Amino acid sequence: MYFWKKSLLIQIVGSFLVLSLVTISIVGYTTFSQARESLKESVFERLNFAAKLKEKELNFWVLDRRKNIIALAELPEINNQAKILLTSKKYTPEYESSQAFLKTYLTSFATNIDSLQEIFILSRSSRILVSSNSKKVGKYQPLVQYSEVTKSPTDNLISNFYRSAETGKPMITFAIPILSENGKKLGMFATHLNLDRIDSIIREQAGLGETAETYLVGNIGSSLSRRNVFVSATKFGSEEFPDGISSQAINAAINGKNGQGLYINYRGMPVIGVYRWLEYQDLALLAEIEQTEAFAPARHLAGSILLIGLTLALMMAIAMLLLGRQIVRPILAIAHTAKLVSKGDLTQKVPVLTKNEIGLLAQTFNEMIKQLNNSYQELSNYSHILEVKVDERTQELKEKNTDLEHTLQKLKQTQAQLIQNEKMVGLGQLVAGVAHEINNPVSFIYGNISPARDYAEDLLDLLNLYQQYYPDPVAEIRERHSIIELDFIREDFPSLLNSMEEGAIRIQEIVLSLRNFARHDESKQKQVNIHEGIDSTLLILQNRLKNKSGYPEIRIIKEYANLPLVECLASQINQVFMNILANGIDALEMSWEKFKSKFCSTKPQIKIKTEAINKDYISIHIIDNGLGIPEQVKQRIFDPFFTTKPVGKGTGLGLSLSYQIIVEKHGGNFYCNSVVGQGTEFVIELPIVYGYNP
Repeated sequence: MYFWKKSLLIQIVGSFLVLSLVTISIVGYTTFSQARESLKESVFERLNFAAKLKEKELNFWVLDRRKNIIALAELPEINNQAKILLTSKKYTPEYESSQAFLKTYLTSFATNIDSLQEIFILSRSSRILVSSNSKKVGKYQPLVQYSEVTKSPTDNLISNFYRSAETGKPMITFAIPILSENGKKLGMFATHLNLDRIDSIIREQAGLGETAETYLVGNIGSSLSRRNVFVSATKFGSEEFPDGISSQAINAAINGKNGQGLYINYRGMPVIGVYRWLEYQDLALLAEIEQTEAFAPARHLAGSILLIGLTLALMMAIAMLLLGRQIVRPILAIAHTAKLVSKGDLTQKVPVLTKNEIGLLAQTFNEMIKQLNNSYQELSNYSHILEVKVDERTQELKEKNTDLEHTLQKLKQTQAQLIQNEKMVGLGQLVAGVAHEINNPVSFIYGNISPARDYAEDLLDLLNLYQQYYPDPVAEIRERHSIIELDFIREDFPSLLNSMEEGAIRIQEIVLSLRNFARHDESKQKQVNIHEGIDSTLLILQNRLKNKSGYPEIRIIKEYANLPLVECLASQINQVFMNILANGIDALEMSWEKFKSKFCSTKPQIKIKTEAINKDYISIHIIDNGLGIPEQVKQRIFDPFFTTKPVGKGTGLGLSLSYQIIVEKHGGNFYCNSVVGQGTEFVIELPIVYGYNP
């Protein structure tokens, strides 16, 4: 967090990376969700189509078997011989001749037609009179479960599976009654079907996938102990699932429902499947595929998008790092030079590293330093000449008039004020110039963001119209669309413009604070917000308040009251705030450096408290928790040129000039309260209405 706050370059690159990662994550998740939904609908369509196709093939197969048995039963030779067999007495020549004839025909049909397992004729007493299987002739075989075939094409044929009492295997039996001339039922012409074709119809995957499975389920047992089992040509159930199979889809289909969904199958695997109830077969048909295989393309697509997005984000972050260094380097050079100038070194120059607005700012900064140095030299020469003249005049009049000593003291104060005022004017011009030079390019950027947003929206709208009315572009356009990730640009470009707008607004706020502090173009009194002046001063001193090597961070506590606007000389009042706050920071640093072990558990702080004393006066209290000021020093802190700081760190003019500004120029009060070991408080009392008449 320290490096984040300390480095503008880290903030730029880090913010871009965070924004890129969030965008990539959202795009990847959205793509995966949409692809998963599309795949789910596609799989549902394929599974439904496969289930309907298999149901239709199964029905066609059943209807085809129906046509076979009707055709066989209506053959004249079979029909006539069957009636003779059913109406003749046993062991008569007619009976035996018909039986032999029918046996030959039925055996031939059963051999040549694969779908017919056995063909036989039953008497009314359910005894087999003739069969393609000679071992069953004469046996009693009642047809408990069979599908009665009629000649009417509108009658629904129910082809129920049932368990054979003889073999225990699944079976379907079709039967058609044999009627006499007067419509009396003589017997039944029946056939057991070969179910091998049903297995090939149901189990064929037809390209649904490696984990795809289609199967039939039926229930066996009583109504009290039902058991859902697989249905195949050879058996009910499976050795792998001796207690039957169960799932949400199987239970719904067995209860006569059709549907689709994502669920856990009978093996405990997550699948996507469809289920149908085959009413005329009394079975459930299910088609399923594992979700891992079904949604694999969506996962691969999301992974590819995330990988490509991360690669692009890294490349753009590197580009932002290089660009950010080009921006930050000249700014750091200007800041370093400004710091040296603020310490009094007017020989410094800012290196001009670029030819853009920042380079122009550096050139302007160098010109200001040059002008300030010239002004300072001229003022120093003038000061030296003035000091010589004053000394000569003082020596001449020293013994003549004691009033001249007061005049001399006044002249020294005026000299000090002139020096300080000239410095502050130069500094104000410098700060205002810097603020002005920064404000121009920032205003240009901020003013062009709105047109840029409008142009981008117009271009995107035009692109949407092209896509709407020309939905099938040429291959080159589709390839370019995929390369530039147009959908990502649509979503990210407005956010990018918003971020640029927020940055420009922040820079404008900083520039406004610098101009509020400088107020170099305001020489007359005016009504101002005292809190704005304090905040602008704190902004300029922000670098000294931060944590740095050997010194902890200085915390600022604000207790602002609701103050009216105060009529004053704003730039001079800001100069007073600067002097007091700078002295407070110096005192805290000296206290920490001298008594670090004693104050290691105490965090340095400066409290700023404002209040309205009455309708005519307001007060500002600036309190630090340093070591305080001894009484003998406190009595002289407002004297010109008096300082307790080391040589080169103070001139002794700050508090003296501040006292003149508050007391003499504004008619206010300025005093100090301090307790050694606890801290120091400076109190400023200002009249709300400016009343100074020079």
